[in-house]
Amino acid sequence: MLDNYRAILAHPGAKAFAAAGLLARLPISMFNISVILMVQLQYDSYAMAGRVAAVGTLVWAAQTVPTARLVDRIGQRRAMIPLTLVFVLGAVGAIVTAMSQGPEWLLWLTVAVASIQGPLGSLTRARWSHLLHSDRDIHTAFSLEGALDEVLFVSGPALATILATLVWPPLGVVVCLAGLVVGMAILLAQTGTEPEPRAGGSAGSLGLRLPAAVIAVSLVSLGIGAMFGAFDISVVAFADEAGRQTLSGVVIAIVSAGSLLGGLYYGSRHWRAPLWKRTVVTALLMTVGFGLLALAPNVWWLAGLGLLAGLTIAPTLTNADTVVQRVVRRDQITEGMAWLRIGMGVGVAFGAWIAGGLIETSGSRAGLGMSAAGAGLALVLVLASAGVLRRSTERGDAEHLPDAPPPSEREEPVEQPPTPPHI
Repeated sequence: MLDNYRAILAHPGAKAFAAAGLLARLPISMFNISVILMVQLQYDSYAMAGRVAAVGTLVWAAQTVPTARLVDRIGQRRAMIPLTLVFVLGAVGAIVTAMSQGPEWLLWLTVAVASIQGPLGSLTRARWSHLLHSDRDIHTAFSLEGALDEVLFVSGPALATILATLVWPPLGVVVCLAGLVVGMAILLAQTGTEPEPRAGGSAGSLGLRLPAAVIAVSLVSLGIGAMFGAFDISVVAFADEAGRQTLSGVVIAIVSAGSLLGGLYYGSRHWRAPLWKRTVVTALLMTVGFGLLALAPNVWWLAGLGLLAGLTIAPTLTNADTVVQRVVRRDQITEGMAWLRIGMGVGVAFGAWIAGGLIETSGSRAGLGMSAAGAGLALVLVLASAGVLRRSTERGDAEHLPDAPPPSEREEPVEQPPTPPHI
């Protein structure tokens, strides 16, 4: 099962940038829940915590495409150094504001600044697309990235909860800050695997002309984001209502462990079923899983069902990433992936905001219902866009891209039917 992963990691520089990128992405798994916990503990309000987290996530979503275009145009090193400094300023400001119980608007401002992080989830994926050339290897690499993301989501929420509830409320934010700074320093030192800046780019460029399939999976990711945003804050409230708030991070970690296992298995196989069908199936299974989570009678059932529901997350996100990889040019892969993160970010923001209000008025069960509704929305959007996904991933769009080699020089895509054929 692991042979495919060993093969791609054997490429020069692959292990170094994969490990550094993992550390640099720590805020993806920890920052949102660290802010929720810090605000809730300091101000004793889930509604306020949801609002602050939502504002930060909306800013994060809004900055993703512009910063991704900047990375594609001028290169990862030149773009990410100043963006990392911006994150440091915002995170420090948020900590100072929360610990002095400053006004909510100042929390909005500082968390928003800290959310201008750049396209953290796309940097290593862009390096894989630059380094590898076959669809088979890229599928494996993206599955590995999805699995590594889940390593973060296994450890990050549990660590954030322990640090905030047992040590110091803003300590999770401090760890996010340290992880991003150290990881980015190591990643940006790996110049041998950094993609070249896009030739002919300019500050006024409109960037990627979005294919229909990218729009479709970005909308799907909006539903997935709503599921995530509502789930995080609802689990904290659910555990708090049971008198076990310190277990909230453990529950989230168990869900992510399921996703890690599902992602590793999914990426170790090369599937004969077409990509669009697999996208529908994994979205359906994810909806069923999170629907059952909303019915969990206690924390222990929530954890057990969460492990099963988590098995579906990484495969669903891997399918979305693979769609984008097939339908955009390789020199625009960072921006293509960024549109997925925009959908995800907007969904997380509204999921956290709505769930925070529902929890204040109706309890954590209503928040878990909101999470299940987000998964259901993702399924509806997948079904509505199934035709677009099928045409885009089976029609051979990638062969007509300016930087694609002629069909005679390309490997036959392992994920496609015999017909010649992009989170």
